[in-house]
Amino acid sequence: MPNTTNYSDFEKDLENEAYWKAVFGPDNEPQREFRAGTRHTTLLGWFPTRKCIRGEVRTREPLMGDLLFHLDTDPAIRVITEFPVKQLYDARKSDGTPIAKEHIPDLGVLRADGAVFVIDVMPFYVRKSIRGMDKRIAILRRHYRKLGATYLLLDETTIRLEPLFSNLRLMWKHKQSKHEPSGMAQLRDALREASYPASIETLMRTMPNNAIFARWSDEPPSDARHVIECNPTFSAVMQLAISGELDVDLNSKFSSKTIVTRKENAHV
Repeated sequence: MPNTTNYSDFEKDLENEAYWKAVFGPDNEPQREFRAGTRHTTLLGWFPTRKCIRGEVRTREPLMGDLLFHLDTDPAIRVITEFPVKQLYDARKSDGTPIAKEHIPDLGVLRADGAVFVIDVMPFYVRKSIRGMDKRIAILRRHYRKLGATYLLLDETTIRLEPLFSNLRLMWKHKQSKHEPSGMAQLRDALREASYPASIETLMRTMPNNAIFARWSDEPPSDARHVIECNPTFSAVMQLAISGELDVDLNSKFSSKTIVTRKENAHV
């Protein structure tokens, strides 16, 4: 006898919410495993991020790691997990015969507003070489829409778009860490009280303690040298952009002329 149970939209929403809560929870494990010593066709890697419960994301190819620069610097993104689910979706063979196919997405992403994104990455030339790819994308979008999520297939034409990508990589390099130079917390507080819009150059000229001096542990304080490669104000601006308190112009390559404003919307 067929199941005639009908769920209201509200009940289905609650069901989907509970499902994704478990997916993004501490007990969920990646559905793909890459064993040491096994030969792979792509270059595997790790991406450190506090947005993943495990503290790092396993990447199956460099393009996946590049996408994480976008996600890890976007304050709207709260949780990232790799290979989060194993789903069976309805498809058809070339002769029209219905079959069930397995899908393990590269990433699951939870946004601060509760929106869920299921993401695959694939190089553009690979995507174009696979027959029926557009149809497959449409099927997966419908499948995950029923689960309350949005499915995306991304390639380098969006992930590595310049100058956005280079800006985000640079921003990520300046993100806050446990081992930051002394005075960074006070500098961030000073930036919170600054007037905006302002250029990075203007902020550098008006912020206190805008220099880093370093020495080896066996050297006297008088031997401390000015580390000209690093500017504390620039680092603090990047950190406040990542936290969602400031916004920087990502449409042009970062420079001293880059305009900084108070944050309104996420950049992704």
